[in-house]
Amino acid sequence: MAGNAGNEDLRAVVVASRRSRRRRGSPGVLVWVSLAMIVCAAVALWATGTYPFDGSVEFLSGISGPWGPAGDPVPVDTEDPEEIEPPGPTLMERAQEARAVYVTIPAAGTVSKMSSIITFVRKHEGLNALVMDVRDNSGMVPCDPPEGVPSRSAGYKHYPALVKELSREGYYLIARIVCFQDPYIASNYPELAIRTPSGTPWRDRDGRLWLNPCDERNWEHIKTTALWAVEMGFHEIQLDYVRFPDSAAGIENTTVMPGREKYESRGDAIVAFLNYMSDALKDKAILSADIFGFTTIAVDDMGIGQKLEQVADCVDFISPMVYPSHYYNAGIYGFEVPEAHPYEVVGKSADEAAERTAGLRAKNRPWLQDFSMRIKYGPAEVQGQINALFERGIYTFMLWNPSNIYTDGVNYVPPAE
Repeated sequence: MAGNAGNEDLRAVVVASRRSRRRRGSPGVLVWVSLAMIVCAAVALWATGTYPFDGSVEFLSGISGPWGPAGDPVPVDTEDPEEIEPPGPTLMERAQEARAVYVTIPAAGTVSKMSSIITFVRKHEGLNALVMDVRDNSGMVPCDPPEGVPSRSAGYKHYPALVKELSREGYYLIARIVCFQDPYIASNYPELAIRTPSGTPWRDRDGRLWLNPCDERNWEHIKTTALWAVEMGFHEIQLDYVRFPDSAAGIENTTVMPGREKYESRGDAIVAFLNYMSDALKDKAILSADIFGFTTIAVDDMGIGQKLEQVADCVDFISPMVYPSHYYNAGIYGFEVPEAHPYEVVGKSADEAAERTAGLRAKNRPWLQDFSMRIKYGPAEVQGQINALFERGIYTFMLWNPSNIYTDGVNYVPPAE
């Protein structure tokens, strides 16, 4: 009975929203008022354990995204072939133009927070994509995962419907999946972790637990998570923490990592994993990998298994985290305080990446800094990073802010060709 009552309330909200759209005094405001009413009603139902939509969000139809509603049929006058509209951009073309903000699992599950993020994206022309956590570095996934994916669920039953609706609206959706830094699996399945000789999970200098990158059982559950994300409607799988611990110098001599003996180097192990994921996602999704910003400078794999040329030959996009605040050492790129030179740092990194990856599979889509550390970052600093890319013909990037609060007063629109 509670479910039926909930459905009646929801239908009333939907009818009201349709009527308000027909009145159209101010389309943008009315759409968002209607959306807010619908989502609030839906959340109230989900809170009581009632989920009447069965994954469908047709009641949100009519809200277009940056490329217009995706998948809607286009009327064609078959008697006049010249009137047939040209096909839309391919998935790779969209990927090369994706300009995204990052969304955590709690943000996606909170109506007010997700609404504020989408409002920000809609208000800022040029932004057209979202990077959404599907597995974060606590081992959390947004909702109940498929069998074979050990994880803790945030319990957001609406998450698949949210993804499908955002995809239908035309947003390019990137699923961020944290790979080998996973305290949940390492604690509950220690046989999958990097271990001490006594068999307990090994911890890095910050106390974090890591999975064994050489254990193909870990590859399997990451693959299953990625295919789940594709099924939900994501266009791209982004692998993060696709590396060994950065405090792992000499750990082969002090830890247990079954399978490590099969690879000459840590970089070779990471390449094998990326090739495995590439094969699994072929013709299903774009594949990208997050890498340290320093990979464009270092000539080796830095002890973490990330050598720029190796990674760039296994994925469609490399995403170096070129946050100027993370170039700690004085003298990098000739600057006493690299953090104070966001335009120059991002530009020089992009030049290095372009030179070293020429002819390889991957294109460059960096993570940019939209947060503050020692130096306050505002519109000028964010704009400087974006301009450095635009001037080099790179029209795709992602903005990182762990609080999902992004900067107003920035022009995200690439220059006209």
